[in-house]
Amino acid sequence: MRLFFGFDLEPGDKAAIADWRDRHAAASGRPVPPANFHITLAFLGDLDTRVLEHLCDKMDALCTDLPSKPLVIKLDRVGYWPSPRIYWLGTSADCDAIKNTARKLQFMGQAFGSRRERLSFTPHITLYRGCERPPPAPLTMPLITLALREVVLFESKQGRSAVSYTPLAAWPLTGNP
Repeated sequence: MRLFFGFDLEPGDKAAIADWRDRHAAASGRPVPPANFHITLAFLGDLDTRVLEHLCDKMDALCTDLPSKPLVIKLDRVGYWPSPRIYWLGTSADCDAIKNTARKLQFMGQAFGSRRERLSFTPHITLYRGCERPPPAPLTMPLITLALREVVLFESKQGRSAVSYTPLAAWPLTGNP
């Protein structure tokens, strides 16, 4: 199973991001389907299905270290990474709570065999993949506010023509002690 932890987005937020992208953020790559919009926190990679229950148990124990209320971020900037050739939407804010959550989940994932992430964590939503060149700057910058309510364990599945992300388990940020 190819797994990762992330924040799923509300359907209305996915629609707002897709609408902004389609109106203001043209790029040469393949647009990511709105159903796949999310913020990755920790990529775990290919893990054996036998570790799934242990991973969820470990996450249950870690919940007390997660934020105890939804995290609110404003998506107000775009970026392009040439090596993976992706055009993304992110925030200009520091997002310490999101970065700390990502660090804890990445560290926990290492106990199950995932690789240590060497790049600096930048919370983002991928808009396009396979961009051959940097996209032009949008004429209208985004201003979309998200309330991130739960950490989700996703399975990434490669289909015949596209990738899909299936939620396997979720841990709400509200109500943690």
